[in-house]
Amino acid sequence: MWDKVLVALSEKLKKFEEKNDCLARLGNDEFAILKTNIKSINDLYTFVTRLDQEINSKYYIDLEEVYIAAGIGVGIYPKDADSFDVLLKTATSALNSAKRSKANRFEFYNKDINKQSMQKYELQNKMRNALLQHEFSLKYQPQIDMQSGQIIGMEALIRWKPQNSEESIMPYIFIPLAEESAMILQIGEWVLREACYFGHKLYSQGHKISIGVNLSRIQFKEPYIISLIHSVLKETRLPANLLELEITEGILMENQEECERILNELKSMGVKIAIDDFGTGYSSLSYLKKFAVDKIKIDRSFIKDIPNSDNGIIAKIIIELAENLNLSVIAEGVETQEQVDFLIKNHCNQAQGFLFAKPLNEEETLQFLKEKE
Repeated sequence: MWDKVLVALSEKLKKFEEKNDCLARLGNDEFAILKTNIKSINDLYTFVTRLDQEINSKYYIDLEEVYIAAGIGVGIYPKDADSFDVLLKTATSALNSAKRSKANRFEFYNKDINKQSMQKYELQNKMRNALLQHEFSLKYQPQIDMQSGQIIGMEALIRWKPQNSEESIMPYIFIPLAEESAMILQIGEWVLREACYFGHKLYSQGHKISIGVNLSRIQFKEPYIISLIHSVLKETRLPANLLELEITEGILMENQEECERILNELKSMGVKIAIDDFGTGYSSLSYLKKFAVDKIKIDRSFIKDIPNSDNGIIAKIIIELAENLNLSVIAEGVETQEQVDFLIKNHCNQAQGFLFAKPLNEEETLQFLKEKE
């Protein structure tokens, strides 16, 4: 059976071999892969994490489930060695260290990188169990029409508080790690489903307000994203026009033809599309005309310090751009009455921020809506 396991392992390794790479079997149960297209430490860490997840997953041999515990050692050229022979020795040294470790399945030869990678690895391991242990939760930040005071929407924001911990882990820490390991797909699906269920709960109580859900670049690129959204809307019974998907400008620039197709399909379903953090990416009139979007969200960095800074000029230009294209526009991070006055004066009536409400849990959201009735 062991020979069949090695054959199955080699097939998995071949998935990671690209043009100009080299995959070789060094010994009875040792393999080496020489990667030539790694451009950064983050790229390397992402590759090694996915390799680890793939080769240490289930194997089906003769209809039986088989598990193996494979270690990985990593050497970096030219940081750790300037020749192939020495590089192989550094990787072997790191592999032996990984084998001796009871906590980690892979290690880098470079100790500084190794320390950083272990911290990431430990956090990602915790993240894998977070969904099963119900450690994630959603909070909702109200979006307000500043002239009428009416609540027009809620943006779903994920939070993570590990068990037996008094402190939460901030999204800016764990979201990038989830994207590196592709765990964002599971987490993103959970967020979408939970937010839509809550959106339907609000709808059933007479609140016809939109629920905003962020889509990551990895989620948006998944072939099944349209069917997933359709399935979740059907399952949760949330009207499609009350779901607002938020994407960044960078997503739209990666594969414009495919993005246009996806956005058109979502539009045909009735789903609303908002461009999040507008102004921090590629901002151009041409792509706004091309893609089926409904709303622009002015990034909080352009709201901060207005009207007493150049940010006010930028915010005003974005508002005028949206108005000329018949797009809705909403300001993020509004915290002062001066900002409200400036935005209303310049024809931006929608906003969210601490001036109106902090992110609220479900119970607090229901109470907030009740108070606004």
